[in-house]
Amino acid sequence: MKNRFLTQLSIGVCVVLTQFACEKESDPVAAPAQFVVGMEAATETDVLLSAASLTEGTISPIGQGFEQPAWMLFYQMGNTVVATGYSSDNEMTGYRMQEDGLTAIGSLITELGIYAVTNVDDNTMLAMGVTRAGYEDRILYVIDKNDMSIVSRTKTRIDERQAEGLVAWPTGLKVRGGQLFVAYYLMGSGEDPDIPAFATPNSNQARVAVYSYPSLTFEKIITDNRTSDIGNYTSEPSLIAVENGDIYSFSTSSLASGFAPTPTNPSGFLKIENGATSFSDYFFDFEDKSGGYKINNAVYAGNGKMVVRMVQEDTGLWATYNPKSDAPICSIAIADLHTKTVTKVAGVPLHGGEWGMSNLVHNGKVYLNISDSESAAIYEIDPTTATAVKGASIEGNWVKGIFAL
Repeated sequence: MKNRFLTQLSIGVCVVLTQFACEKESDPVAAPAQFVVGMEAATETDVLLSAASLTEGTISPIGQGFEQPAWMLFYQMGNTVVATGYSSDNEMTGYRMQEDGLTAIGSLITELGIYAVTNVDDNTMLAMGVTRAGYEDRILYVIDKNDMSIVSRTKTRIDERQAEGLVAWPTGLKVRGGQLFVAYYLMGSGEDPDIPAFATPNSNQARVAVYSYPSLTFEKIITDNRTSDIGNYTSEPSLIAVENGDIYSFSTSSLASGFAPTPTNPSGFLKIENGATSFSDYFFDFEDKSGGYKINNAVYAGNGKMVVRMVQEDTGLWATYNPKSDAPICSIAIADLHTKTVTKVAGVPLHGGEWGMSNLVHNGKVYLNISDSESAAIYEIDPTTATAVKGASIEGNWVKGIFAL
């Protein structure tokens, strides 16, 4: 009897333990996000480092992180942070969070400088390389993120207009279904003495080139005359997919954002509906609804809300490309894509712009770099209340990328 009781007790304990183990296995506890920041130190050296918090304390590169080989641009491609050289250094390195912390997983070299990227899936990203002058082919690189290797190269001209002295400069890539969408603007090639390199004499139109994916075969160009060129120089991403698969684009029409002569069409948002390969009849005239502000850059926060960096004093060419500005002209607003309304965010001071817009969307909040000639900090933006709180201070010039892995 005693042996039978012990046997039954043992079986019961085993059953309970087995059920407990199964319940624990089926209900895993999510690992906390690990924050990563790419920043320009006070020495003007770029560093990629882990950050304990985005909302308090000071983030410092001193004595930690990965010092970069040149002036870099930083992107998050799924679970990989990618650092790519700007202008003259074509090295691209991938980083992931592993057991022993942030780790470099591989590097590659591209023939051309990278100015537009997009994440495709867990394994693949796309990058487009561009020459800064002349009529050479642009190159679409298919990259395996697991070991940072180039899978293939596809050469394309996008929209070349030698008779006008203009070439296409990509501002955003987005893969959806069987298409790759490439937003671009037309700029001077630098080979026509009457049209300087990066001049934009033909910008009163939004343009997107459509390619098949994954073959990367050119299909067509779609245009819209209600606004101007999509995105701006290093504006990634200028094509933004929302929850239902629609793709929104933004146009700056802004001298301060690099367009000279200044386009006459208003700054605003367009839409390519899910399943379509043309612009819809949707147009959000941001310039009108904001009372004269122009979009510099935008990030999607969810639920139809765009967090927009915007300018009103649109008088200086490239004026938004100075994160250490002593005469800052940028402010932050929430643009509601559904109601077509604009609400200025309280609590954010006037600040300098950037090459792109370093941001992180995390747990319903948006984290942005806000900097000028005096200081730099990360601000937490609440898109539902259009309010902001100053977060971690930056011991350095400015933050170029904010990530959660």
